[in-house]
Amino acid sequence: MGVGSKHVLPPLSSPTRGEESVSHFSRWMHIYAKLLAGVTFLLIIAGGLVTSTQSGLSVPDWPLSYGQWMPPMVGGVRYEHTHRIIASLVGLMTLILAIWIGFSESRKWLRWVTIAAFGAVVIQGILGGMTVLYLLPAPISIFHACLAQTFFTLMVSLAYFTSREWVSEVPLPKVPGSADQLTSEPGTFGSGTKRPLFMLILLTYLQLILGATVRHMANHYVLISHIVSGFLVLIHALIVMSRVVKHHEGKPKLIVPSIGLGVITLFQTTFGMGSFIYTVVLHQMVQPQTAKIFFVTAHQSLGALLLATAVFLYLRILRGEK
Repeated sequence: MGVGSKHVLPPLSSPTRGEESVSHFSRWMHIYAKLLAGVTFLLIIAGGLVTSTQSGLSVPDWPLSYGQWMPPMVGGVRYEHTHRIIASLVGLMTLILAIWIGFSESRKWLRWVTIAAFGAVVIQGILGGMTVLYLLPAPISIFHACLAQTFFTLMVSLAYFTSREWVSEVPLPKVPGSADQLTSEPGTFGSGTKRPLFMLILLTYLQLILGATVRHMANHYVLISHIVSGFLVLIHALIVMSRVVKHHEGKPKLIVPSIGLGVITLFQTTFGMGSFIYTVVLHQMVQPQTAKIFFVTAHQSLGALLLATAVFLYLRILRGEK
């Protein structure tokens, strides 16, 4: 199959899908979107390493590095410049995806989402340059970090929107009289999970904002709020996992991501405790620098993965209700 080739699929039975009544699935577009999501996650890790190693000002100019496309990769330069290389790759790949979808997709809303994604990556690049040129101002650095998490979640969503499951698969079966229904609509699939899952998404995003603020401002009151919200995130993740496992047995498309959500949250909490120990408890003591970098970077990166997984599960439930 060549690049851009499509499978024309039979109409979906749902009348609410409008322009998607005749849907197209492009295998290569979906693979490319998943690859872009993976590279974006690498960018999240690279950005975390820049902050954890305090390498943000290792390169004083932008967009070049010491006036070069490839400076000597020594000291903090290797973290900062590697971050810039991956960011440039993500920007180029996002532009290609936007053009690809713009010329081949019949879903207008998907074209607009992709345009918004490209706009977000451009803004993200500008913010990255401003953090260097203005010597790491906290508000810009916090916005830069939060937009990175948002962009990664958007990339994961785009990968799902281009999947065969979203475009063509028969909706997941509804469960009449399900014990987990919390809405007035009888038989709505996943209704008992949607509410705590939506709260989990909101709490996780709040947690990411607070975490970025702690990293760039070192405010103890914000740190306390970050810890409290972290435990609320853990509680809601466990609620979501338990409800899906209990009420949707035999539906691996819900059970697998919900269990993954619980596992990621447990690791996220563990790395958060490690980050607290290395950055607060042992701050004035001799400590292994490598361990500190590992815990802080892993904690931040898993936060992005947690948000994306929660949004993916929510979208899958919405897809199953159609």
